[in-house]
Amino acid sequence: MKKLLSITLLAILASFVTVDAQKYYGYVSDPDGYTNIRAAASNKAEILGDYTSGEYLYYTPLKNGWSKVYSDASSSSFMGYMHTSRIVRVKAQNEDVAGAYESAYEKGYIVDPDDDYVNVRKGPGTNYGIICRLAVSTDVLFEKTKSKWVKVYDLDGNYLGYVYRSRISQHL
Repeated sequence: MKKLLSITLLAILASFVTVDAQKYYGYVSDPDGYTNIRAAASNKAEILGDYTSGEYLYYTPLKNGWSKVYSDASSSSFMGYMHTSRIVRVKAQNEDVAGAYESAYEKGYIVDPDDDYVNVRKGPGTNYGIICRLAVSTDVLFEKTKSKWVKVYDLDGNYLGYVYRSRISQHL
């Protein structure tokens, strides 16, 4: 009886433990040009933001047709939920996620013909608030994407925000 009780208690406790699921790397593809990020895995859930078609992200598919989406490979970068049908995977399951992360970014530097700095914004557009400014010639990592606005990171990989793509020149 004690053994059965111990096994039952262990099974109950194990159901509360979550394992960090496999993350995949992909990009958004939506005929509307963007896809919403939601607070829950439902099209009726609150919209938290959106991703433009062509933007890259990490995701973990769920069994209900939705995916948890992340801004990078870490679990702490969880942003919300997106319908899996709007994500195109670019790496095979057996490939290293960290390697995909590195290949998704390029090194560049800030340029601006009119000012000594560029604005870094909270989101992809001038309607989003300014987080900080980066001086011209500052080295950055930026996301490989077809979007006009790109996510930028410092050289240590710390996320900074969005910069208009034409304000970044690629290192050759």
